[in-house]
Amino acid sequence: THSVRENNRIKTITFKVTEVLKSGNYYDKYIVDILKINQVSTSGKTLLNLQKDSTQTSLNVDDVLVTTSGLKDLIHPLNPNQFDYKNYLEKQHIYHQIFTEYRFLLYAKSSTKTIFGIAADLRKTINNKLKTYHFKPDELALINALLLGQRQDISADIYNSYTKAGAIHILAVSGLHVGIILLLLNFVFKPIEYLKHGKTIKIILVLLCLWCFAIIAGLSASVTRAVTMFSIVAIGMNLKRPTNIYNTLAISMFLLLLLKPMFLFDVGFQMSYLAVIAIVTIQPMLVKLWTPKWKLQTLFWDVFTVTLAAQFGIIPISLYYFHQFPGLFFVSNLVIIPVLGVILGLGIIIIVLALTHLLPQWLADIYGFIISIMNDFVRWIAQQERFLFKDIAFNMLQVVTAYLVIIGLVAVFKKINFQRLSFLLIAILLFQSVLIFGKYHNKTNEFIIFHKSRYSLIGNKTDAKLTIASNFDSLAQ
Repeated sequence: THSVRENNRIKTITFKVTEVLKSGNYYDKYIVDILKINQVSTSGKTLLNLQKDSTQTSLNVDDVLVTTSGLKDLIHPLNPNQFDYKNYLEKQHIYHQIFTEYRFLLYAKSSTKTIFGIAADLRKTINNKLKTYHFKPDELALINALLLGQRQDISADIYNSYTKAGAIHILAVSGLHVGIILLLLNFVFKPIEYLKHGKTIKIILVLLCLWCFAIIAGLSASVTRAVTMFSIVAIGMNLKRPTNIYNTLAISMFLLLLLKPMFLFDVGFQMSYLAVIAIVTIQPMLVKLWTPKWKLQTLFWDVFTVTLAAQFGIIPISLYYFHQFPGLFFVSNLVIIPVLGVILGLGIIIIVLALTHLLPQWLADIYGFIISIMNDFVRWIAQQERFLFKDIAFNMLQVVTAYLVIIGLVAVFKKINFQRLSFLLIAILLFQSVLIFGKYHNKTNEFIIFHKSRYSLIGNKTDAKLTIASNFDSLAQ
C-alpha cells in the first residue's frame, strides 16, 4: 500500500503507467503503479490526471516517469444518488490521485516490457495498419472495442445509442464475445479431432487462441473473467466423461475470486455469471416451446431464447444499478448477436490480413459497411424512446425478492407440485410487500442543496414530486 501520510505535500513520485483510461473533458486519465516516493520504494496504484495538451503525445503502457506533485484523496460524490467513483476505485485498491501536466513529467529509463506493454504495442500497430484502410472513426472505435478490448474512442452518441437499445454489453469484451470466439475456434479446429490425440491437441490450440485474444484485449477484468470461465468450460466440453456445467461455472468462479476477491463486488462479474447461469438453466426450457421447421428459423429462435433467458438472469441486478429497462432489448439482440458473430469472425481475418499487408480494400469496405449498418440499426432502436423505461427505483431488497420469484417460476416450470407452487406464491407476496413498503417509505419531504459549480441549484421533494429552483437558464448547463 502507499506509504503516504501527508498527501497534499509536494513529493517526487516515480511511477509506471499500467492502463490508459477514457479521457475526460479536461484531463487524460491513467492508472499508474507508484514505484518510489522521495526515492523511497513504494507500492500501490493511483489515478493519474494529466491536463489535456494537444501538443503532447499520450503516455503508453509501461512508460516510467517522474514528477513532483502531491497525492490527493479521492472524493465522494457531492450530489445524492450520484455514481460513487471513489468507491468504484477503492474496490480496485486505488485510494489516491495525482493532478499534474505533461510538461511536468520526466521520462525515466524504461524498464523491461511487461506482457501488458507488449499487448498495448501490438494494439497500436494493429490500429496504425487499420487506419490506412480508411475506416470511419465510429467503425474503427467499434473494432477496437469488440476485438481489442479498448473502449476509449467510442463516441458518446454510439455509447448512448447502445445503452438505450439494451445492447451496451456488446461494447465490452465479455462472456458473449468469448463464447462466440470459442464456438468459431471449435468449428475451425474440428478436423484435428480425427488425428491421433486430436482432442488434446485441439483443446490446447483453443486455449492458446483464447488466451492470446485475452492478452491482446489487455487482460481487463471482464476479458480475464470470460476467458477463465470459458477455458474451464472448453476443457469440460472436451473431456471423455460427462461434466456438470454448474460445477464448471463454480470452479471458474472460485478460481477468479481466489485470485481477485474484489471481483465479487464488480458489476460485470455479477452480471456475467448471473447471465450464464440463467442461460444454462432457462434456455433449454424455452427452446422446447417451439420446434422451427427451417434452419434460419432455428437460428433466430435459439438467439431469441438465449437473449430472453439471459434477461431473466440480469433484469433485477440491472434495474438496481442502472434504473432503466430497454423494452426493445429482444429486437436489438435478435439482430445484433448474429451480426456480432460475423464481425468477430471476419474481424480476426481482417486484422491478420492487415498485419501481413494482404488485406484488399474492397474487403475492408465491406467490413466497415457491416459495422455501419449495425450502428445505424442500434441508433434506430434507440430513437424509439417510448420503449425505454427510465428512472426505475429498485433497491437491494427488491433484487433479492425478484430473484426468489424467478427461481420459483423456473422450479414450477420444470415440475409443478405443492411445495414449488407454495414457494413461488410466497416469493410473489414478499416481492409485492417490499414494493408496497418502498412506495410508502418514499413518501417523505426533503430539501436538497445540489452541488453545481458557479451556480445555485436547490430542490424541494414532496412525495414523488421534485421542484427545482436555480439561477441559470437551462438545467442542461
